[in-house]
Amino acid sequence: MDFFEAQDRAKNNTGKLIVLYLLAVILIIITVNLAAAILLGNAGVGQFLVVSTIILTTIILGTLYRVSQLRGGGSAVAEMLGGRKVEPSTQHPKERQLVNIVEEMSIASGIPVPDIYILDKEDNINAFAAGYGTADAAVGITRGALEQLNRDEIQGVIAHEFSHIFNGDMRLNIRLIGILNGILILHIAGMVLMRSTMYSGAIRSSGGGRGNQGGGNATIAIMLFGLALIIIGYIGMVFGRMIQAAISRQREYLADAAAVQYTRNPDGLAGALRKIAQKKDGAKIKDGHAMELSHLFFARSFHSALDMLFATHPPLDKRIKAIDPAFDKENERMKKKIDRRLEKDRIARSKTSAATGTQGGGLPGSGIIPGISPEVLLAAIGTVEGEQLDRAGKLIRSIPSSLRQAAHEPLDAEALIYGLLVTGQDKDAVIPEWLLNELDDSITDRLKQILPELKKSEKSWYLPLAELSLPTLRKMSRQQYDDFRKTIEKLAHNDQKISIFEFALEKMIIRQLDNYFSDRKKPEIRHHHLKPLDKELSILLSGLAYASESDTKSAFEAGIKSIEKMIPDGVKLIPENEFTLDLLDKALEEFAVSANPVKKYVIKASIYTVASDKNISIPEAELLRAVGEALDTPIPVIADDS
Repeated sequence: MDFFEAQDRAKNNTGKLIVLYLLAVILIIITVNLAAAILLGNAGVGQFLVVSTIILTTIILGTLYRVSQLRGGGSAVAEMLGGRKVEPSTQHPKERQLVNIVEEMSIASGIPVPDIYILDKEDNINAFAAGYGTADAAVGITRGALEQLNRDEIQGVIAHEFSHIFNGDMRLNIRLIGILNGILILHIAGMVLMRSTMYSGAIRSSGGGRGNQGGGNATIAIMLFGLALIIIGYIGMVFGRMIQAAISRQREYLADAAAVQYTRNPDGLAGALRKIAQKKDGAKIKDGHAMELSHLFFARSFHSALDMLFATHPPLDKRIKAIDPAFDKENERMKKKIDRRLEKDRIARSKTSAATGTQGGGLPGSGIIPGISPEVLLAAIGTVEGEQLDRAGKLIRSIPSSLRQAAHEPLDAEALIYGLLVTGQDKDAVIPEWLLNELDDSITDRLKQILPELKKSEKSWYLPLAELSLPTLRKMSRQQYDDFRKTIEKLAHNDQKISIFEFALEKMIIRQLDNYFSDRKKPEIRHHHLKPLDKELSILLSGLAYASESDTKSAFEAGIKSIEKMIPDGVKLIPENEFTLDLLDKALEEFAVSANPVKKYVIKASIYTVASDKNISIPEAELLRAVGEALDTPIPVIADDS
């Protein structure tokens, strides 16, 4: 699946969601006005305007309230469900396994490690992903899933959730939560109105005399109106389930297929679905938000009479058969046929991998990813390739446990980032005196302990270590982050000459944490084609070509040729002495406010430039990662150390 097309498709679905929302609101307003006309006996224009205004205001306020409540992104959703954040440093065996799976998948795909939550009160098998984007994403899993699924099955479930992250589904899902709250608010208002009337004692006093007859009639009318709101609220629920089903159902099949592709293990995901099917309550979530959040979950979290018409997920048996056609145990002949086909596919994949050089080689010590083609790398954007997932697992396991643990501890993670910047350009560098004077003694002590280990480390560990540190760094207070941000900027520019590694690390850390700690809106798109970006494209491709270990001119021309039909006039290789990373930074800022088709061409040209010789060195991988961060595009590049 094309990453950029998936993102645009999610945006188009947002438009459909708004249309469905407006349609639901209009129908609810009409229904409420009909109920008011019947109960109050007055169907004038004035009454219509008053009732419509009240209903519209109520729905909009209900929507805005929930949207505001979920401004914190995925973590806010997880906490609303009663989730407990898993500490990256956890030593609980099953939690440690879960953290490892998520970290491997993040590094393999090029997206930042999301926050991880466990729903401790939920003993059925389920999971979810939530957030507005990769910077504030969270993945959650129930305690039942953690305890009842094996590693392959958990990996399949997490891969399914990562597919939703890649495809832009999370932003749509979180908006849908706000919309549903607005639609359902009438049902809640009707319940409040009826209960307040019943407990006011007005009914009992209404029978005390003729003078109270008018008040009694009014009370009955209010109660009937409250009952009408409850009924209309159920109409809102029907609309809500319709919207959830329209948005969610087909995407679950796509996420299942993607999960199998990522893990290359259909038995893992199918096994998780089978275990849900075998349970009496399936994947049911007990939390009170199960209905309004049902579209977020891995499997159906809420059951009602509307399931036959408006289920948010396909039936489990159909999902299993889509993954494993041999699910029908009675058809042994078909099962053997499927097994033979899978074996042929495995052999074909092995031959393709050998031809493209995507498997084998590239072990720590080689300094490059050998034999990788631009086509393979471009197709891997927005996915988790099986070979890349294996490489990520091997890379993480090759990092000494002391450094991995440092990435998971709050003070140590901060010291680790400082250490990476100190040694990133020169392994023999010493800690600047000004830095020792600025840091707290506790962080200084940890930095002095970490530095000797980093000096002995492989360079290929540096960016992954920084990525593993992100969930821990998110635990800082806003003031702590502001101080940390100033320090890493000063450290990166300390010698007046920023290196490619420092540039890439600064881009990754600051961009991800800025998005987490600030309420900045996404910038308005200013560029819908490449024509006005000839200068920026010249700077970008020149910088990538100079970072390439192949012939500079050949690398630059490879990037140009890859998008030659779209290339604007005036794009040229700028002299090396005129290129600076500051110029590149400004160019990336312009690309960042471009539409997805423009970003796609920019990323394509970038990949073809660095992979023109079918080898990607560490500096090339670092610079490519910086480009991906700036353009909000996960580029799954894992370079090995030299």
